[in-house]
Amino acid sequence: MAFRNILSPIVETKPATGLAPQILWPTMVLRERGYVEADLEFFPENDSYHERFNRGIGGAMSRAFKDAVRVARERVWLLDEQLLRDDLSYERLGELFYETSAWDLRVVTASKAGALERAEFLRGLEPDLRARALGTPPQIKVYLNFNKAVKGVPEVHDRFAIVDDVLWHCGATIGGLHNQINAMTFGWSAHTTRAVEFFEDICKLLEENDGRAS
Repeated sequence: MAFRNILSPIVETKPATGLAPQILWPTMVLRERGYVEADLEFFPENDSYHERFNRGIGGAMSRAFKDAVRVARERVWLLDEQLLRDDLSYERLGELFYETSAWDLRVVTASKAGALERAEFLRGLEPDLRARALGTPPQIKVYLNFNKAVKGVPEVHDRFAIVDDVLWHCGATIGGLHNQINAMTFGWSAHTTRAVEFFEDICKLLEENDGRAS
């Protein structure tokens, strides 16, 4: 892949309403005034890759995913054992929750150094979100004992998100937070794929085993 300092086209995506599956590569692309977060329909060029890689994990996020969360009205559920691993990534989650109108906000992840404090930060956003909510008061739930030998809970390798009724499948950290080359697919029904049922079952099992941060 030759190094080319070009203006890569940005995919102007909207949340899938017709449930047409898409695949996107979250990265950074060069525009007239510098590099910006973007999503491509193809593997990124060297310049885009290096710009994104140098920003580190949590240093940028998929614009398509942010747009989908921003217009969500019911749920944003995230399942990824690597979430809350550093301050940049949890700050990005906080930004997502502040920008959405969804009221059912869940993070399912594994325990790790600093995760409890970061989970408490996310939960601490709830009063502000409720104060400005126009509909159902938002509720934030964070589960920290995922994939830790909890009886009955399956081990999950991939990362998944449900935004309203749409399932997202992420090749690396949710929402393009990882700085290595990765891709996301979305546009799948969260109901026909049984994703909603799967999430609900996992959350119930984790709550029964004291897995929710408070």
